[in-house]
Amino acid sequence: MGSRVVDDFSSPWSPDGSGLWSASCRPGAARLGADGMGMFISADAGSDDRSPWVQRSFSPALDLRDCTELRLWLAVSDVSTRLFLEAGTQPSAADLPWHRRLRVEQPDTWELQRLWLGDMSSELRQGVRVLRLRCPAPAPTFAATVDDLAAGTPEALRDSGDALLGRLGGLLGGVPAFFDVPPGQPPPYISVGTCAVLPVPPQSGGAVVDNETDHGAYVRPRPQQLRLDYRIEAVATTHPERARITEAVTAELAHDPRLVVFGELLALLPLEPDPLATGPYRPPATPLYYRLRVPQETGPRRPHGFGRPLLVTGRPDSPLREVTPR
Repeated sequence: MGSRVVDDFSSPWSPDGSGLWSASCRPGAARLGADGMGMFISADAGSDDRSPWVQRSFSPALDLRDCTELRLWLAVSDVSTRLFLEAGTQPSAADLPWHRRLRVEQPDTWELQRLWLGDMSSELRQGVRVLRLRCPAPAPTFAATVDDLAAGTPEALRDSGDALLGRLGGLLGGVPAFFDVPPGQPPPYISVGTCAVLPVPPQSGGAVVDNETDHGAYVRPRPQQLRLDYRIEAVATTHPERARITEAVTAELAHDPRLVVFGELLALLPLEPDPLATGPYRPPATPLYYRLRVPQETGPRRPHGFGRPLLVTGRPDSPLREVTPR
């Protein structure tokens, strides 16, 4: 099962009763979704130990057993703001059992949050009834925009193919798009195929640190890139019909040459392939070729505890150095 949108934020989440936060939906808070809406949070500073939040209740409950990640886009006005996404089964509960700190590295900049579900209990994963966005006390003043909450398991080839079919399949009424054309499918339709896959190893090593918890963080190997070359062909019985479909495809991908692949914006660019790679010409086909680079995970996440800071005094090469825990 591919990734799916959990909330497009066409409706705001409900705030707690502290009065410190207000949430609304507006076009200026939109990131990716076709609805053109996102959630805007206006937060006032708190002077006591209240921890304000907004939350979304789900009925029926979310079943995340086939998912390994939640993803959402977030932009916050102040990088010092500490925000957590929490999950639970009781919307009225004061504390929810699962949470992740959201990483904010640049002010007022959209950043993709990838929240791993591997340490969420099996009971909760099969029945999430509430998601809560919370700030620990004392709450600061800030503004935030949130959009495009999705759930799924990263699979580079499948996610990219689903995104491409989603763009092409709705272009023209009565003209579906297929990777695997059903037997006996009458034209017109759009045939899509992957004509080349090339792994591109990461240029730098090391691990990616993400998913902070109370006890440390999870780290994962740096992903590699997959270079995917696609062949897109309009199949119709007449030249005018093939031309109409081909022009619709080229115009759509020129208007916005990007694919949303499990919440990530990736460039889809025209490609002039090597004739030896495409095979002999088969009239009346006139295929189009496009190239996409998509990240592919290369290993699992592993927990790492927080390090213990040390103060080292003395000469670096001296056996008389003193090491003091901080």
